[in-house]
Order: sequence, then C-alpha cells, then structure tokens
Amino acid sequence: MQRMKRSIVLLACLLTLQSCSLQEHISKATTRLEEQYNQIKTWEQLPQRTISWSQAVAMMKKNNTEYLRIQQTIAKAERSEMSVYTDLIPGVSYYSYFNSALSELTTSMNGNNISHQVNVNFYLPTLTQLPYRIYASKASTFAAVKALEGKERELISKLYANQRKQALAVRQKELESLTPEQKPDYLRTETGAELAQWQEIASLLGDYSARWQILPSSVPRFRWANYRDITGSLDSLIVCQFALKLEQARMQQYSIALRYLPTVNTSLYSPQLFSSMGGTYSGTFLDMDDTTLNLSLSYTLDTDLQNWNQYQDSKETYELQKRETHAEMMNLKQKLLSLKTSMDEYAAWRSFMHKRMEHLRTAPTANAQEYLENETTLHAMQKELLSQEASSIESEAALILQYGLR
Repeated sequence: MQRMKRSIVLLACLLTLQSCSLQEHISKATTRLEEQYNQIKTWEQLPQRTISWSQAVAMMKKNNTEYLRIQQTIAKAERSEMSVYTDLIPGVSYYSYFNSALSELTTSMNGNNISHQVNVNFYLPTLTQLPYRIYASKASTFAAVKALEGKERELISKLYANQRKQALAVRQKELESLTPEQKPDYLRTETGAELAQWQEIASLLGDYSARWQILPSSVPRFRWANYRDITGSLDSLIVCQFALKLEQARMQQYSIALRYLPTVNTSLYSPQLFSSMGGTYSGTFLDMDDTTLNLSLSYTLDTDLQNWNQYQDSKETYELQKRETHAEMMNLKQKLLSLKTSMDEYAAWRSFMHKRMEHLRTAPTANAQEYLENETTLHAMQKELLSQEASSIESEAALILQYGLR
C-alpha cells in the first residue's frame, strides 16, 4: 500500500514538472521573439544595396516564401513517390516486455523478467491498387514541378512590373521638375512612395535586410515584336496546367472505378526472427517452419450503391471540368486577342508620337512665341507618352505571365 502511494506521488510530480517545462519553453520563446523584434531595423535604418536583375531573380528563388512553399510541395511529392517502392521493403519490429510482481520489484528483478522479440513483416500492397499508386504519385510530382514553373513566371512578372513602374516614376519626376507647376517640397510624398516600393520588392525577394535597388540597365527590356506572333497560341506551360486539371478529375473517377475490382493482399511474416524469453534464446532466423505466407482475396458487392453514386458524381465532375476548361481557354483567347490589339494600337500611337515630337524639335520657328508654344506642346506630348506607358506596363506583365520573359 505504501509503495502504491509513492507511485501516485511520483506520477503527480512528473505531471507537475511537465507543466513547468511547458511554461519554461514558452517563456524562453517569448524572450527570443522580443529580442528579435527589438533588433529589427526600420526602413530608414537599413543600408542601401544595389543588385543586378539576375541576382534579384536568384535571391527571389532562394528566399521568397511562396516559391519555397511550392518547392516543399515538390519534395513532399517526391518522398510520396518514393514511398510507393519503399513500402515493398520488409519491415523489422522490436518488441520487449517486463513482467514481475509488484512485491518483487526491488528484491528479485533480473533478466528472467525481461523478454525480447524481433519480427519481420513483408507486405505487398494490393495488386490492383499498385499501378494506380505509382501513376498518381508520379502525377503529383509532375504537377508540383509545373506549379513551381508557374510561380516563378508569376514572380518574375511582378518583379518586372515593379521595376518598370519605378523607372517610369523617376522619368515622370524628372519631367515634372522641368515645369513651374511642380508641387512644393512639403506636399511631396516621396518617402511614403519609396517605402511602399521597398516593401513590394523586399516581399518579392524575401529579404528585408536592406533597401534593395535593382540596377536599371540590367532589367530586361520588353519587346513587343517577341510576343506578337505567339499571342494567337497557348504557351506550353499554360496548356499543361489545363491538362493537369482534367487529369486530376479523370484520376478521381478512375480511383473510384478500382473499388469494383477484387482486393488481393500478400504478406510474409516471421514471428521469431529473434526471440529471448526469460533470459533464454528461443528464436530462429527465418526458419521455414516459423515463417508464414498469407494470401487473401476479398470482394465486396456494392449493394448500397455507394461506389456507384460516387462514380457517377466523379463522371459529372469530370464533364464539368471539361466545360470549365473550355470556357477558361475561350476567355483566355479573347484576353490575348484584346492584349494583341491593345499593344498594336499602343505601338502605332507611340511611333506616331515620336515622329511628331521629332518633327517639332527640328522644325524652324519664326519667333520666340512660336518656340515656346512648340516646347509646351513637346512637354505635353512627353507627359502623355509616360501616362500611356504606365498603362501598358500591366499589359506587358500579363504577357510575361502567359509566355515568360522573352
């Protein structure tokens, strides 16, 4: 009875210590987070650093959380694909137990009270399901790889738009500085604009340790001529994404159809690969008399029609997915056609404006009044060019998202 009381007290102490340990760990974590927060520098305190476009893309692939999350998905899919084959490796398990009367715990405890056993299990997955598991695991890995390619293209499109807008803002500021109508210094919000610009680029790069600037001369130039002839067709990555959606719906239908096949299981079991009972060895090493082979065949009739109903649902889902894919492709085709028309009109207008401006710059003027009127017209045309260029950035980014940076 006295020993029982001691055991209860010991258990209570262990539970108390565990609670104290939790509070201690939370307290340490809180302290570390507070120290980390206090060490974070504000935007004004960060150093300015300039990198090239290629360095920025490399940093984005290394640090951007969205990109890293999809990389993690690929690693997970690859491990899942490998597990289809590693499941065929025999498993080895160890089992041990201790047996003694409570009254003899402190007086006669020895090796005779402890037993050990090592078992080997070989399990072959259901033969009807194995091909599907292999196909499904490979499809998951392939889909994750294509998702990473899509995310990379998306991030590059955003980074390109970010840099184009920044460069355009500099040019607009220079143009405004040439006119007397510019805003007084106390009305400008340059600091706020620069902070927003830094927050966007730091988020894309996944690095907040500096005020990053990308060298303007290293940023790729968008050339409409590289995209014009391909806007009538789908990019291979986009087509693959549509196909993956359809295949996912088809695989769901196929997985339900497999339930109508009989289940065949095979297992090999050795209960005494090694065994020691009461300190005495009594096991064998894969003895033929000790090893058992189990084969089972089972088949369940779908009397409640659950499988049938789910199969019909999956068929309908697949048909709906085909309709949705067709609608998405139709909308995309119309979007690309609109982009092509818009970019053609913008390119023609831009060419006309440049020719008109060149004519005004070289045309002789009869007097000072006419010269001032030409300069005013040129300034207005430059301002309109920058305004239209700002609108075209979104179109350029959309084309980069569809076809990549060419």
